[in-house]
Amino acid sequence: MGGDQLHIGGERAAAFRELVGDLDPRRVLLVGIDVAKASWFVLGCDLHGSVVIDGTKLPADRAGLGQLSGLLDQARVRVDAQLVVVGVEAAGHYHQTLAAHLADRGDLLLRLVNPAAVAAVRKTQLNRRRKTDWLDAAAICDLLVRGEGSLFLLGDDAATALRPLWNGRKDLVDARTRLRLQVLALIDCLWPGLTAHDTALGIRPVLRNLFTTKAGRILLDLLALGWSPQRLATHDTAKLKALFARHGCQLKVTVAARILQRAGESLPPHPAATAGKPALLAALLATLETLDRQVTELEATMAALLPQTEGAKLTQINGISTVVASGFVAFVGSARRWGDWSKVWRGAGLDPARCQSGPTDLNFSISREGSAWGRRAVLDLASAACRKPGRWRDAYQRRVNIDRKPPLVALTATGNSVGRTCFALMLTGADYQPDHEATRRRRQHRCTSIPTQLVGAKVGGQAD
Repeated sequence: MGGDQLHIGGERAAAFRELVGDLDPRRVLLVGIDVAKASWFVLGCDLHGSVVIDGTKLPADRAGLGQLSGLLDQARVRVDAQLVVVGVEAAGHYHQTLAAHLADRGDLLLRLVNPAAVAAVRKTQLNRRRKTDWLDAAAICDLLVRGEGSLFLLGDDAATALRPLWNGRKDLVDARTRLRLQVLALIDCLWPGLTAHDTALGIRPVLRNLFTTKAGRILLDLLALGWSPQRLATHDTAKLKALFARHGCQLKVTVAARILQRAGESLPPHPAATAGKPALLAALLATLETLDRQVTELEATMAALLPQTEGAKLTQINGISTVVASGFVAFVGSARRWGDWSKVWRGAGLDPARCQSGPTDLNFSISREGSAWGRRAVLDLASAACRKPGRWRDAYQRRVNIDRKPPLVALTATGNSVGRTCFALMLTGADYQPDHEATRRRRQHRCTSIPTQLVGAKVGGQAD
């Protein structure tokens, strides 16, 4: 807590009250800035709520930044301010440049305000259906009066650079997944049954993966060039191997036989179902090739940055790749700013929703009141750890198979343990020790068993 006294508003409110407790409320200047793409709306008040800077709209450019500095300086002189606190609504990415420029000033405190909190303040004022720049800026000031708002922590360090890289890679991978699904839809028309799978009928795909195997990419290229399964079926094994060899693939005899068998048995594609689709397939394959290259380049950049962060040793954990570790580090940033893993868990919105009234106290599913991409980073971390043999996979399987938990619930619970370990590695900088948990449990067992033995010996001595 900030200071020695508790505060009903929590730690931030307690720290703010400690900061302004000995100051004249009329000499504390609070400034709320509602950020948009083309403009900023500025409103200022003192700690009592009296307006000092009436609503002013400024352009979001160099001239506007100069006018904003002038407004702040004039208001500071007008109220003889002992403290200036500026709150900026964290509106997507629009606030980042303005907040960075304001953070460069050493004569004010900068706080970022959650847009959901701003909307909640408007609702409490019965303005749920009324949204204006003035009301938003006033709501920001109201939150500053309560001591709300988080520190502005964007910088030019490696952990900050990982955030857009990891998010950008995630978006590219998601786009690649969507394009691959579209490609598979085209393949179903150009070669019906190529990717079909039905265990009961004994049907399985000809190739393990069309996108990650060299033979699969060659098949896709041939279909994009207008080849049909009937044309492929006219080849024998030797000719098919020679065809693939010209494209740089040494095709196995068993694989060639499977391709020829499926080509001969497949339903002939109909011109009405294939019109225009080879050309679209060629365009999609070219786009996928570009996406693959861009994803690889981003991963290489992330691999160079990760060793410069607190999460440099996360990849010592079996299954944790550079990409997975980078996502976790991008979300956490500096472990010291959180202090405790429970705050990170809460910040990702993975803590359970709770309903307590009188004797009733119920926990529900995760609250989701936090960072959506932070949740994905933590769950990706858990998923990667559970793929490899070890205590986390065992814990996940126990929750699914014995406790009968849904897979996502089991993964979330396991993610709490994985994330706690990774957070501890970032906080301490220690190397990962796989047997640390077992050692800790043995020590706990000894500590709990020793008093029992001593009590038994003492009782036995008294009986004697």
